[in-house]
Amino acid sequence: MISSESRPIIVLGVERSGTSVVAEMVHRWGAYAGPSDELRKADASAPRGYWEFLPLWDLLAELGDFASGATWWDPDFEQRMEEKASDPAWRAKATELMSGMDRGGPWFWKDPALVHFLPFWKRMWREAVYVITVRHPRDVAVSWEKFSVPSNSKAPVSWVVANLLRWQHMMTRILKHTEDAAHRLFLGYEDIMRQPRDQAGRLSDFLDGQFGRRPSRPEAMVEAVDRRLWRNDCGILLEEVPEATDQQRALYALLRRNIKHPAKHLDVGGYALPSGDLELLNTQEALLRAYRDLEPGTSV
Repeated sequence: MISSESRPIIVLGVERSGTSVVAEMVHRWGAYAGPSDELRKADASAPRGYWEFLPLWDLLAELGDFASGATWWDPDFEQRMEEKASDPAWRAKATELMSGMDRGGPWFWKDPALVHFLPFWKRMWREAVYVITVRHPRDVAVSWEKFSVPSNSKAPVSWVVANLLRWQHMMTRILKHTEDAAHRLFLGYEDIMRQPRDQAGRLSDFLDGQFGRRPSRPEAMVEAVDRRLWRNDCGILLEEVPEATDQQRALYALLRRNIKHPAKHLDVGGYALPSGDLELLNTQEALLRAYRDLEPGTSV
């Protein structure tokens, strides 16, 4: 059984939006991430580590039926997750995984993929505490492309437009599925990089408020922030990014406002992608799989 005192802290955000640095800050505050040998190892993309619990990813891949070729960009993906949330077998697997995290105190999961599975997990978690990262969408798009397209590719590949759609879809899913949450905090990646002590204090105060006053840890949390890893900063307003749509600009403005002035209800109905754009993202996913299937050293 999961103890009534144990609630998950869920770090949500798009890939390359600062979820790893926020996850380390949450860890340094005092939340349990899982056994160290079951966390995804650091690499060039995340030199300080990902803080992603590998058994969680294994279950997500099983839930998503990715072995059959399904992707989370399929138009009916959310509906399938809602249906599986009512399946006793899937519920048992989820409960078993959560029970392993429960040590009678706060624990956390961080994986950008969780965004797509929220219709399932919201039915499993007790009252979750959400920490949501927000980063300039173009910097997210460029950073994700840099670490996703093979470096030996000879083709002039640019996926900024597709990656902005990816950002838009994932952020609207986050807003939609956390709107009824009693406890959520938005943190700006650029704010963390520029004002680490202030943002560590905000995060510490927020978590203290959810779990009771704990020994102050802001200084330890600041040590998670390495400004040298802020490797993409376009330095311009989203309004000046030609690839961005008016809808994406408005969504980003909404998110930035919510960092400083949290609103309980955020109307995101007008920001969702039409089904045709999901098809584009599915095509991108297929191309990425083709890249990854190439033999090492093969240029494309």
